[in-house]
Amino acid sequence: MIKPKPIIITSGILILIGIAITAYQSQTTSENLSNQQKTLGVGTQMTITKGMDPNNNQKGVYAIQVTDLKNDDNVKAIVIDPSGTTIITKSVTKNPIQEMFKITSSGNYTLQIENQGNREIQILGIIGYYPEGIELADISGFIVLLIGLSGLAVGMMYLIKNRVKPQS
Repeated sequence: MIKPKPIIITSGILILIGIAITAYQSQTTSENLSNQQKTLGVGTQMTITKGMDPNNNQKGVYAIQVTDLKNDDNVKAIVIDPSGTTIITKSVTKNPIQEMFKITSSGNYTLQIENQGNREIQILGIIGYYPEGIELADISGFIVLLIGLSGLAVGMMYLIKNRVKPQS
């Protein structure tokens, strides 16, 4: 006879571990990124700065999301390295946009977003280190959660089945 209580307890522990892995992954990702959300008027710009060091990670990433991007919007993204040199200039034509860049020197990297269009737009901009190995934490957290929830369902079914059985 299968005892449901150990299954339920083990499953609960697995669920907590899965939640902890997911929270850790989320915290690690957000610590390595700077972001800002803003409404940009016509002809205005916003800047987001993140201090980065190639000894920590040589891959940088920036991302831009425009709420309700239209074909005639004219949004420009510029990434500037610590020496003030422009390393990327890009028109935002799709939504969202994400691109990587190489971190070559220590200091502040800046994402500058300009609204060169003819209407006010809502923008989310992000710049920082590209998260390495995050896929493994993401997948493992999901798998542990899934196993825990499945075990919890099985344990509950056995618990209900054992309670419904007539006692002889």
